[in-house]
Amino acid sequence: MTAQQIQTIGNALATDLVAPRHAGDGGGTVRIVEGPARRLEQALRAAPGAAVAKGALLESYLRLACEGIGLGYLLPATLGADNFFSRAFRELLPEGLPGLPEAARTAALADSFNLGENLASESTPAWLRRIFERVLLRRLAGGASLLDLGSLVADIESKVGAAPSTRLAAKQFAVDWIHLGEDDPRFLPGPVHFVAPTVVCVHDRQRGGGDPVTVGVWLESPPIVIGSLGCRAEPPKDPGLDVALLEGLARRDPRAVEWLAMARNDWRAGVTLVTSQFLVALRSA
Repeated sequence: MTAQQIQTIGNALATDLVAPRHAGDGGGTVRIVEGPARRLEQALRAAPGAAVAKGALLESYLRLACEGIGLGYLLPATLGADNFFSRAFRELLPEGLPGLPEAARTAALADSFNLGENLASESTPAWLRRIFERVLLRRLAGGASLLDLGSLVADIESKVGAAPSTRLAAKQFAVDWIHLGEDDPRFLPGPVHFVAPTVVCVHDRQRGGGDPVTVGVWLESPPIVIGSLGCRAEPPKDPGLDVALLEGLARRDPRAVEWLAMARNDWRAGVTLVTSQFLVALRSA
């Protein structure tokens, strides 16, 4: 498929799929055609497989990319915003599809679109979306193949969706210190609450009100900071301090003093301190 053919298909799809929903975003199609789609076409040209199948794959990629632009899933890199759908269509698919067996390419494209669409849905909680995006993108960047997408999703679902098998005990626990000021140097950890068995939302103690500033953390081993959750929940007024657990923590680590707030369930605990930007996480050992 020539560059002119790619441009022609992109223009037609922009008219059919983008314009009816986002009249001013024809530029998004131009960016896809001139960037990722061109790279995909060049890589496919050098990859094994029939020319007809490669052309059909490229047209499907363009169609789904335009669909994503029209639905607001595929965001321009210039906005500074990011999500799985955008990274998949800007980077992962153009770089990863040509290296897959010819018979697996179409399924990998469809799986990426479906996952990106599900994560972009308003029904998906922000914390769950953040975990999938952070972990999936990290693993794919670390060498995992698009063929591994299904197993990666299943692995994350099994870990984040179920309670850990071992309960948190006052005399035996592991401790992680998690810096919450890397993305936002002004962030001052305050009230904490759980949104899932191993996921906490930490509210900024000063920037609350109608537009609270929050950071989510998946208390895995190692913990993963998942970024802003846009949480509108009223932070707990009771600091929820489990004194026996905190005294045990202080004996192990003299830095863990001047407790501010705490959230604890049967498997995890998160503690914020008066003089620190760190969240102290306790997990079953």
